[in-house]
Amino acid sequence: MADSRILEVMIASDDHRMLSANAEAWWLVQNDVFVPFESFLTEESKQVFLEHLNASDTAWFLTFFAREPEAAYLTRIEPDTKAPGNAMIRVVLTRLDLLMEEHLRQNDMLISYNTMLSFHDDLYFEYLPETDQVILYNTSQTHFSDGIFPLDEFRAQLEASCPAESFPALQTWMDHLRKRTPRFRVNIPSNLINMKEQGVKSIVVRGTVAHHRNGQLSLVGMVHPMRTRINEENEIAYDTLTGAIAKEHITRMAQDRINRLKAEGTAVAILDVDFFKHVNDNYGHQYGDDILRRVAAVMQEELKSAGRVGRIGGDEFMLLFYHVSDETELRAYLRSIKSVIAAALENITVSIGAAIYPNDAANYDDVFMVADYCLYLAKEKGRNRYIIHTLAKHPPVDEIRKIQLDGERNLVKGRDDLPLGEALVQMQYMVQYGKQPSVASMLNEFAVRANIPLLSLWRRDTRSLIAVGGKEKNDVDALQKYLAEHAPENLWIPRYVIDGMCIVNTVDKPEEGFVEIREPLVACEVGSYIYIPFDDPDGIPVALVFAVVHRKVFWNQQQYMHFRLFADMLARCRLSE
Repeated sequence: MADSRILEVMIASDDHRMLSANAEAWWLVQNDVFVPFESFLTEESKQVFLEHLNASDTAWFLTFFAREPEAAYLTRIEPDTKAPGNAMIRVVLTRLDLLMEEHLRQNDMLISYNTMLSFHDDLYFEYLPETDQVILYNTSQTHFSDGIFPLDEFRAQLEASCPAESFPALQTWMDHLRKRTPRFRVNIPSNLINMKEQGVKSIVVRGTVAHHRNGQLSLVGMVHPMRTRINEENEIAYDTLTGAIAKEHITRMAQDRINRLKAEGTAVAILDVDFFKHVNDNYGHQYGDDILRRVAAVMQEELKSAGRVGRIGGDEFMLLFYHVSDETELRAYLRSIKSVIAAALENITVSIGAAIYPNDAANYDDVFMVADYCLYLAKEKGRNRYIIHTLAKHPPVDEIRKIQLDGERNLVKGRDDLPLGEALVQMQYMVQYGKQPSVASMLNEFAVRANIPLLSLWRRDTRSLIAVGGKEKNDVDALQKYLAEHAPENLWIPRYVIDGMCIVNTVDKPEEGFVEIREPLVACEVGSYIYIPFDDPDGIPVALVFAVVHRKVFWNQQQYMHFRLFADMLARCRLSE
């Protein structure tokens, strides 16, 4: 059978003989036209066919042909009002499996079309004269919703934001629709589709007639906000690895919307893949690249036309939302993105920080800073979460700016994708040639860059804690519990010493020479550790301890040199003050 989705047959009203048909229908009955149409059906389908025919029921129903009973058809019977005396009846059929294939193909095509429409900020519409309804598309930057609405309801929404001087132009637009004008253009000196966007002073409406296969027509068109564009869309550069917008361009787009257009409801979210360096170190950069591609694909699928996705760092992305009404709407997007990524990518989670203009800040730089601060909070609270700035829970922008300027996390210039070696060089330079940073800031910076959950510095003689860093600072209690009863030197196991560091991957490993400390460490739930003893410039005995509590890890051998160099750098600092 030909790959046709619709089969049409004209039958006589009296004896149901075939009078005409399209090519595929002729093939189905094999040109046997001197018998009633229902004779081609199975007995059960024949009865259903006649019931619908006698009742003049035009609803779709299921039938099977005797010559191919394995194929199911949806069938509809329609009177042919054009035939004299209603002498003919139209029978429309579509094979069910082909209909499903066509349905899926059309859905894919709609996804592609909607994606293309999202390149621009226009509102697209289709007017259906038969029902006097309008269908709206690509409404993310407007105060309308996608869907089908009576034309009068759509007009009422437009009039609500229409100044008196723009009423004649709005009336002209509505007249073109109801008169079915083949092609029209209307200039309206007001922004009727999104009054919150202060940078748009007028809109242009274009429309044209679309003819459909059943003889009906509709009017399709677009509402274009007249912006002064600064090479925004036509010259966008994209990241070749992920398909996300390049950093320079997503930043420019966000700056344009917030600083120039004053588009209220613009939101900025910063997303970071949790422990991405660990992914690269353990599975290779090719696997890491695939993770980034898949994360970007999830974000773009979840946002659709609601905003854009850009890549601003190694594993860091910016999500630019065109218009969110409030925190609740933004929360729904971020929750969906986080959940879908966790479900689609095994053992991969993300942290997100977000802020909304003008609720949280008055310009792009501050909005980004607030979102970045919220991302930092998300990481501090254990990652795998999103945090949206709210004044009820978080500091105002001025306090966040002070935190960013004075805080420990700005010790090293560069974001989380900065290689550990480069971060270590910057800290070494500060210690040797500049003002020595605080010990806590150096521990915290190194822990973040090296993906170490807990990094602590102790006096070996008094067993007292000097400073602590890492996202799991609270776990230092486990080491304090151990050191309250055992000397730090007991952590030195000669058989596990490499370059002056005692490196233990599995504390509860049952091997000789380990018995004296295994039991108390296990009792404190310390699973793995690295112990590096040294003296500070005043000769005070100190120990740097990398620790994992409640679980075990195999320390990354490629980082051993960095661990040793970091300890040597601390040995030049006065740590015990």
